[in-house]
Amino acid sequence: MSKLSLKISLFYLSGISLILVVSLFVMHNLLVNQQVQNELESLQQRGNSHRDVLVDHFDPSTVEHVVMMEEKASTEVIIINETGQIAGTSNNANNHLREEWISSTEGIVEDDWRNEPFLASISLMKGGGSVIMLEPTKEVQSLISELNRHFLIAALLTSIFLIFSLYFLSHVIIKPLLSIRQATEKLSEGEVISVPEMKRKDEIGELARAITKISGDLHQMQKNRKAFLTSIAHELRTPITYIKGYAGLLKKDQSVYGGIIYEESERLHKLIEDLFELARMEENNFTIEPERTEVTSFITNMIDRRQLVFAEQRISLQLKASSTFYKQIDRNRFEQVMINLMDNALKYTPPGKSVQVTISKDGIVVTDEGPGVNEEDLPFLFDRFYRVDPSRNRETGGTGLGLAIAKEIIEAHNGKISAENTYSGLRIVIDLKGVAS
Repeated sequence: MSKLSLKISLFYLSGISLILVVSLFVMHNLLVNQQVQNELESLQQRGNSHRDVLVDHFDPSTVEHVVMMEEKASTEVIIINETGQIAGTSNNANNHLREEWISSTEGIVEDDWRNEPFLASISLMKGGGSVIMLEPTKEVQSLISELNRHFLIAALLTSIFLIFSLYFLSHVIIKPLLSIRQATEKLSEGEVISVPEMKRKDEIGELARAITKISGDLHQMQKNRKAFLTSIAHELRTPITYIKGYAGLLKKDQSVYGGIIYEESERLHKLIEDLFELARMEENNFTIEPERTEVTSFITNMIDRRQLVFAEQRISLQLKASSTFYKQIDRNRFEQVMINLMDNALKYTPPGKSVQVTISKDGIVVTDEGPGVNEEDLPFLFDRFYRVDPSRNRETGGTGLGLAIAKEIIEAHNGKISAENTYSGLRIVIDLKGVAS
């Protein structure tokens, strides 16, 4: 069960269960109290009816008649004369008579149906005497038990309804949403998707059809972009080669303009080569040839070769390695990544500062002491053509493709690359946990 399904189910189940329990509890108490009150009122009325008859004809035959009526009923009667003596009783009900009832006022004298064997009422006669009515509480308890059984059945049926409701919620609403979420994850990876729920006629179907349409549009845009990159890279390589060649001849003649043209053609050549590299990656012609490599010594040798470049800029290139370890990497591609990262750090680190490369089994970290990157720029740092510095000046101007290419190469190794600001600059982390050893 998904997190969303679990949350909705728990909320729905707890809410309905709370309402059900409270409602049943209140309703049960009301019905029980009403039932007991009805029994008490009926008992009092029956006693009053006997009392009215006896007031007019208090003689042995009338008393016997009243007693005979109650012997065949579920209730019992005790008739007290004006002297306080028992004039008549049904089914030995006098054994349950209490002294305090004889001197009690008219009304209900016992209503504890849970703990006492009888409910009792008293009806007083003018001139003395009374009629005491008894009703066994087992009759009331039987009625309450029947009521409880009905409530239990209602609670069981409601619980079954809740279970089916949760099933409906999970499979008719939540499951399609999970399917759409999985489809959008594939969409973010560049795959063409067709959401199964698009055949539905409700709002979920409309959402599925919209996502499927977006998938098709994005795929077409990607195809157009790939075709453009491939075309522009191939078409520009030849003319820039000629420009660079003739600019080189002018530079040899010590032409100032020839030198400028040559320098700019070098930058343009680098951009075209990067575009060509990306075009190969997008056409799936990009492959890596991994071989088991001791990473620490491999990176150390690379840093040793770059020390002179950093020293010319008065920047210290430092290495921190914890231990030696092996990974399956394409050495040429991995060297390309590290050069891109170190060159990027070199561009933005002021003279007198340092760049540190940290190597461990979990990954490689390149930390500079430059100005860092705005937090809103961090998520786009590895996007193609994205530049934190849009001015593209000579000192920091690059193609805007170096980090994008590094990301493609690292992910081709099943690794991850990310960037974060530190208190002193920018840190780029290559996670090697997913790279085979």
